[in-house]
Amino acid sequence: MVNVVILIAIIFLFICYDAILRIRIVVHRSRAQDILQDYAWRTVRRIVSVVRAYGAFRLEFEDRSGQPLPDRFLLISNHQSLMDIPVIMFLFAPRRLRFVAKKELGGGIPLVSFLLRAQGQALVRRSGDAAQAMNALLRFARRCRRDGTCPVIFPEGHRSNDGQVGTFHTAGVRRVLEYDSLPVVVAAIEGGWKVSSIGLVLKNLRGTRYRVRVLATLPPPQGKKEILETVQKARERIAAEIATMRSEGGPRPGFPAAHK
Repeated sequence: MVNVVILIAIIFLFICYDAILRIRIVVHRSRAQDILQDYAWRTVRRIVSVVRAYGAFRLEFEDRSGQPLPDRFLLISNHQSLMDIPVIMFLFAPRRLRFVAKKELGGGIPLVSFLLRAQGQALVRRSGDAAQAMNALLRFARRCRRDGTCPVIFPEGHRSNDGQVGTFHTAGVRRVLEYDSLPVVVAAIEGGWKVSSIGLVLKNLRGTRYRVRVLATLPPPQGKKEILETVQKARERIAAEIATMRSEGGPRPGFPAAHK
């Protein structure tokens, strides 16, 4: 019952923020991007606060890279849950992140669809139209470099139902890095697969342990060969870390100071 109430509260939050945001954008067109960023961040904070406070949702963050994050980077991670995007936005704030997402998410979802379109996220068809995907990714890379934002790609291309790391597809990463040479931050997500759909959120949200670990910051790869090697290295490190996390017991407290 608690999970149902939380889900209803989040949907209500989305609907209200969607309406308010559309009005503010019309009134303050010159500040549109700042307003969009503020509402994206505000929404993410509300979602995380609600699920942590009322859903006994344990969110744990650990940076094992051994170095500060660069000002701009490409983030590569495995993909387990509907909550991956808001959690990553929350944990990596105040950096402005932009995501590669399914084109279908660009319509029909209060607030989310509007933000995806208005902020210039990459909306890509997952199958059947390679040309559309590559063009969308090129426009995405251009916008990220122009606006000083950090692109985020889930190379699996879809959520993992059991949390096992799937095949990493390289085309999207290549498209972005060939246009904009960036260091590559590698992160592993574990626990999100337990809430990977609306049905599982209703069933499993309460008490879910959701962990994000930054594993490494790799130097900007140069050329196709180095990009492919970087993607393969990222996958191997993420898969190994997922196995390690599943073998560990007990929570590991840790959180960016800005979010405590």
